[in-house]
Amino acid sequence: MTRAECFRLLGLPSDSSEADIRKQYKKMALRLHPDVNPDPLAHEAFIRLTKAVEIILNPDYKEETNSRTSRKSGKESEEERLERMRVAKMRFEQQKKRQEKDNNQYFLSLTTGMRWSIYKTIMRFSLMLALAMSTEYFLPVHYEKDVLIGSSKSLNNGIIKSNITRIELENNGKYFVQNNAYAWKSAYPEVILETTWFLHTPVKMITSDDFVRYRTVFDFHVGSIRVLLILLFLIPLYPYLRRRKTLYFVFLYHLSFWGVGIVTSYVLFTHERIIHLLTLGFL
Repeated sequence: MTRAECFRLLGLPSDSSEADIRKQYKKMALRLHPDVNPDPLAHEAFIRLTKAVEIILNPDYKEETNSRTSRKSGKESEEERLERMRVAKMRFEQQKKRQEKDNNQYFLSLTTGMRWSIYKTIMRFSLMLALAMSTEYFLPVHYEKDVLIGSSKSLNNGIIKSNITRIELENNGKYFVQNNAYAWKSAYPEVILETTWFLHTPVKMITSDDFVRYRTVFDFHVGSIRVLLILLFLIPLYPYLRRRKTLYFVFLYHLSFWGVGIVTSYVLFTHERIIHLLTLGFL
């Protein structure tokens, strides 16, 4: 078997690196190995695959094979075939052990050391936020005074309401709220915000004139997606409680570490929410 034939068997160009060759061998061996594939043709193909990799990676072996072939005109004996099978199986087992070792090292890198400490910190803060947001549904609200200083005339589709517009408050800045232009034009500029107990998240704005009080719902805001945030903040708990060497664990781990970690940081460190949370909502 020539080197060109070996590369064709692997489906690789002749200038492939050793790392690419070993990677392709591992991929094909997992499909053709006799312990995995019961097809008799796969058995012979696995032997040829192993021989091809040996020839590519070991020029001396190739030369030895060529010289041996030149002296022999007959077919390979059963004894030699069994020996090659034994060598191929041994190489496959060594590859499996290396892969298992790499998987173990990667799993340990995720669940030990500084990285695991950071993960546990993210989990604790996300669970604290999930608990706070859940209990806020059953707790009284805060009332904060502010002044409406402007509103936009354009309308947009919101998360919980179909028509929302942008307003600007003197102390709390800009927000999107349910469109209620009539109430704002006839009402006094002084408004009252209903905010949640722990995080002081605005959920409604109260305006009034001489006769009527109007309640306007906030949209495009943390308060409008509280249910989704609660579910998101619970995700890190699963990988922490069920540490398994599975693809599912790795996916949820990275989702928690990066996705939940970034969202948790944003929620905590904007609008002074971390201060509100640490003071149990009293400040």
